[in-house]
Amino acid sequence: MFLLAVLASAHAHAHYLDLDEELVRARTFTMGFALTGTPFAYKEDGQLRGFERAMAQAVADAHGLDLRLVPLPRDRLAAALEAGEVDAINTLALDTEPPATRSVPYLVIGDHVMVLRGNPFRIQRLEDLHGRTVAATAGTTAEVFAHVLNERFREAGEPPMNVHSFPFQRATHFPVSMGHAAAYFMKTVSAVAISQDAHARTRILEGAFRPVREAGFAVRAEHTDVYHAIEHAVAAMVATGKYERLRAAHGLPPELSPYR
Repeated sequence: MFLLAVLASAHAHAHYLDLDEELVRARTFTMGFALTGTPFAYKEDGQLRGFERAMAQAVADAHGLDLRLVPLPRDRLAAALEAGEVDAINTLALDTEPPATRSVPYLVIGDHVMVLRGNPFRIQRLEDLHGRTVAATAGTTAEVFAHVLNERFREAGEPPMNVHSFPFQRATHFPVSMGHAAAYFMKTVSAVAISQDAHARTRILEGAFRPVREAGFAVRAEHTDVYHAIEHAVAAMVATGKYERLRAAHGLPPELSPYR
């Protein structure tokens, strides 16, 4: 009942927001996008597609706005938002949230465990990795995940994993693909893309996830009406099940939802 009351209040407040005072263009939600890859934000047949694009469209539709997509390189996202060229940007394309912004999340991202398709080593959960040989990319949060897991194994009196760290991500999967390692650790965006590639030899191990941060829409901190409009639209999507349907339709693992 409390959630319904909040959503009803949010809907009523959103209805009376005069968004045109803060929008870059009247009656238009202008979204700055940097490509993040399949299935998040990618180009196909010259069109921007993916889960992030679908979320932006849903926000625009919720308030009767047109959606205008502005493609930007990653290093221009924060500057474009600060300069007032766009109403919001996708923080999944950034390492951290820009200063002087507020964000409405639609994803939790972090690090995953990847195993061979067919799972010949029979890795079903994180605990099955103790004493195994694994791989990670040096200097990444995925490598941190591996070492944190090893500390857990040592505390439980289990043999730690033998962690091989590689300087480049593209080399990290080789030991697993060749059958020399049981698993490797990888960040969300790459892990999901690989799992959805029918030709890839590896896939995500379900439930083996270490969250690092949330990602979503970032707006200028002073644009409170736009922030609340996005917040209310996302809350309504969660309440009606639309968010969950979009997540599932794009093949995103359940653990990536901030609203579980």
